[in-house]
Amino acid sequence: MDDAYLHEYEAFEKRHWWFVARRKIILQAIAKHARPDSRWLDVGCGSGVLLAANDTIADKVGVDLDPHNVERGRAKGLDVRTVQRGWDFSELGTFDLITLCDVVEHVEHEEPAIEAVYRALRPGGIVLVTVPALMSLWGPHDVVNHHYRRYTKRTLRRLFDGHRWQTLSSTYFSSLLLPMIWLARKAKNLRGRDTGHDLKFGNPKVDRALLSIFSLESPWLRIGTFPLGSSLMLVCRKRGRVE
Repeated sequence: MDDAYLHEYEAFEKRHWWFVARRKIILQAIAKHARPDSRWLDVGCGSGVLLAANDTIADKVGVDLDPHNVERGRAKGLDVRTVQRGWDFSELGTFDLITLCDVVEHVEHEEPAIEAVYRALRPGGIVLVTVPALMSLWGPHDVVNHHYRRYTKRTLRRLFDGHRWQTLSSTYFSSLLLPMIWLARKAKNLRGRDTGHDLKFGNPKVDRALLSIFSLESPWLRIGTFPLGSSLMLVCRKRGRVE
């Protein structure tokens, strides 16, 4: 991310309607697939907003490349550590749950990241991944966020070899507002001059309405999936005998 955007990002992640509804979906999936006594690693944790929002898992660690994010996470009383480029988590031990929430799209080559996650997970451990979906939505927001790609179910799942990983859940989300998001992206691309990100705080009434619509997805995701959306979530279990 650009430096100026990085300093804005924590406020968006805490209070923007899209992040609030997304966080609810992620926390719901964690509660479904991970035990309260799990040891949890959040990769690319930012300032620890997701870690702080979960009060059921006590043993949790966050890692991030940016020292400012690490400092902000530690100020919240979280165990957030600086990680070097190269995907080496060996000093942190092993985990029952690893989350990569909107991380792998920032990586030019995903395979080393997935291999590092595999090594850091205990047998039977869970990995939860979220990514932006659908290259048809590509635009300036992806450029300013330094994305390499957007994903489909097929392109994300092929990173997780079926011999080593068992897929537990795969779904699009941010789906009910997809037509609005698609039209907004296309309009922005047609204008051509707009090179900024999509995040902003709008009219409070409009933002509350958008949050209410997006929040309708989490109850549905307890029992079903969405066929399309602007984001994608995959949950896999590492194969192997659980001690």
